[in-house]
Amino acid sequence: MGESIRVKIRDAYAQIKAGKAMFEEGLKALSNALETVGACEDHLLQRGLESLPECNVPVTEHRKEHRMGRAPKIDCDPELQAFLIARIDRLTYAQIAQKVAEHFPEPRRVGKSAIHAWFKKRQRG
Repeated sequence: MGESIRVKIRDAYAQIKAGKAMFEEGLKALSNALETVGACEDHLLQRGLESLPECNVPVTEHRKEHRMGRAPKIDCDPELQAFLIARIDRLTYAQIAQKVAEHFPEPRRVGKSAIHAWFKKRQRG
C-alpha cells in the first residue's frame, strides 16, 4: 500500500510539473503577442485612420437610410392606414385601437401609442 501511494504522488508531481511548464510556455507566448501588438498599435491606428476615404455624405442622411429594427406596422399596411385615417378625426386613440383590435387579426393590431406616434409623424410631413 505504501509503494502505491508513492507512485501516485510521484505521478501527480510529474503531472503538476508538466502543467506548470505548459502554463509558463503559454504565458510566454501571450507576453510576446502582447508586446508585438503594443509595438504595432500606434502605427496601425494612425495608418488605418489616414487611409480611410473621405466621406462627403452628412451623418443625418446616412442614418435616415439605415434604420435599425423592423419598419412600423402602420407604415407597411395600407389597409390599416386607410382604416386609421377614416377614424382619426372622430375617435380617440384608445377608441381607434379598440376598433383596430375588433377588425384586424393579432399580427396587424396596433395600440394607441403607435397610432398616436404615426399620426404625429404624418402631420410633420
